[in-house]
Amino acid sequence: MIEEWRLLDPGPLAAWEQMALDAVVIRHQALGQSPKTFRFMQFSPHTALVGYHQSVDRELHRDVCRALGVEVNRRITGGGAIYMDSRQLGWEFCFRQEDGVAAVDADAVYQQLSQVVIRALLEWGIQAQFRPVNDVEVDGRKISGTGGTAWDRALIYQGTLLVDFDVKTMLRVLKLPIEKLTDKAVQSFQDRMVTMAELLGEPPAVSDVKAALIEAVEAVLGVHLRAESLTFAEEQEWEAIKDTYRQPEWIDRRRPPAGDYELREASWKAPGGLLRAALHMDDRQNRIVRAFLTGDFFVYPERAVLDLEAVLKDASASREALAERIRHHYASGPQYLGVSERDWLTLLMSAVDGKAPAV
Repeated sequence: MIEEWRLLDPGPLAAWEQMALDAVVIRHQALGQSPKTFRFMQFSPHTALVGYHQSVDRELHRDVCRALGVEVNRRITGGGAIYMDSRQLGWEFCFRQEDGVAAVDADAVYQQLSQVVIRALLEWGIQAQFRPVNDVEVDGRKISGTGGTAWDRALIYQGTLLVDFDVKTMLRVLKLPIEKLTDKAVQSFQDRMVTMAELLGEPPAVSDVKAALIEAVEAVLGVHLRAESLTFAEEQEWEAIKDTYRQPEWIDRRRPPAGDYELREASWKAPGGLLRAALHMDDRQNRIVRAFLTGDFFVYPERAVLDLEAVLKDASASREALAERIRHHYASGPQYLGVSERDWLTLLMSAVDGKAPAV
């Protein structure tokens, strides 16, 4: 007998409503109080979203977002800052880890479930491939990015599909490593990404893309999707909590430290994403008073970054001491995708020394 999953398609929502809905669905899934779910995500108004571990003012031009009417919010998942408008389609799975839907290893989950996008694109004859850590590409150009998070016993795995895309607005709202927004820079970013509209000559109807993704989910997972609504309990909780996801306490929950100690910063590009560190240093005692770690990486569980910050608090700034603390942190069980102990040590020592890390 084919297993039935719930299909949620609430239509366009504000970012704060989408983030609250993520939180509700994954909590109820972890408690076994809701069915396995596949849902679509569409954003209105257009939105700039930072990853769970990122600081808004390091990743977005907040004043530009305000001027353009672009909503600013924070995902409950990791990864980098993204720009979402009505030309893109978001999608996500939510299920319990113990259900055996996907592999236990986070890297393997990305590769396995990305097959849904790859299969859906075949409906238009588009040949796509998975590229580690978490992208789907067509001839080396990104058409879909994915990410996820674990909460208790549940997992959300989500992504976007570039049906069409407004690159110029993205370049204005995101703080990217470009000194000036030249035509050459815009072209460079366009060359790194590709949309269905570009490949096909015009954007397909969103309803057709949804239908293709539904068919792909059913084929890849061997399930049947049935359109349903939130449960009564989910609806009640969503209404109760969603306002908190548009408050500064959520949106700006990650801020660089402030205080009287010297602030030193560094960044390091690991295979799994960009790592950034801001350290309050006590040079007289050669110790890290406080560490603030951000970046566009993925880790399970999400709170692992806060745990690492706690491990580094009041730590000796010697290489040996930091290496030992990082080893102890990794031994506690977090799964960093493409980020090794050596990556963290390189980042921290470059911040401590005030020098660019050696590649």
